[in-house]
Amino acid sequence: MSLKKRNIRPELNKKIETLLVRAVLLGMLLLITFQFVMLNESARVFLNYATTLEGGALEESAILTREGSLYLVLENEGPIPEAKLLLNGEPVTALDTDEVKIMVRNNDVLELDTSRSDDEFVHICVVGISDNVLQPSVGLRVKARNKIELISRVKLK
Repeated sequence: MSLKKRNIRPELNKKIETLLVRAVLLGMLLLITFQFVMLNESARVFLNYATTLEGGALEESAILTREGSLYLVLENEGPIPEAKLLLNGEPVTALDTDEVKIMVRNNDVLELDTSRSDDEFVHICVVGISDNVLQPSVGLRVKARNKIELISRVKLK
């Protein structure tokens, strides 16, 4: 008897079933569309409210990336292009001029690479710093021969 009651209105069941199938397909289509729109950075700000609350990345913020400048002088007689200044292990500049300006950030490691220079000592001196640099101080002298010598770890205010 219960079987007969279920099949009293088969056309209503068919309509509900097609309505559900269409709703699921429309939902999937909308989901895929919004996912593709979210790939676009400028459109994501308008669709995702949490992005506007979070703000930009800290690395991109100019407030947090403080920089200072160091002025170093080569005290040898002539330029030594084989000697290089290393900032965090990467070559920044060769000592082919008498004075060098380097932009540094907090906790950068500044080194003098004389491993490729001749058997002569390379003398450099810190002659100037920007007002936000704590370390190295003005007057710091470093000499090296055939090695990589630590000048200083940079500390900013």
